[in-house]
Amino acid sequence: MTMNQQRPELPREEWRQYFDTVTRNYEGADLTIEVLDKDFGDLVPAERIPLAYVEYDPKDDQFSVGVGGRDARYPVVMRHAIDHPQRILADTVQHGAIRAIDVFDAEGNQTIVTVYLVKVPEEASA
Repeated sequence: MTMNQQRPELPREEWRQYFDTVTRNYEGADLTIEVLDKDFGDLVPAERIPLAYVEYDPKDDQFSVGVGGRDARYPVVMRHAIDHPQRILADTVQHGAIRAIDVFDAEGNQTIVTVYLVKVPEEASA
């Protein structure tokens, strides 16, 4: 079973409310964005940067995630957007320590947004 099969698909009509809740509950938690692009391969535009927001705008049909902008270490919010998402899978995995969201675009590319709900002590990461 692949990781995608472990996450249920979110109905499109629930996207906006779901991501508003994720933002409210996990703002400031570490987040990683990984893009599995058919043309360019695997890219990691953000790794363990504090979550600013996750949202879906139905008017523009756009999913976006913002990271940073919370302190001197990450003074600016970086935004990653996906136009016209086709499917979104999301669920809590690994006993609530990580929340993972898979977003699939019209070209078949996949973006994986991982929210780490448990902070790693700074001494352990050094």
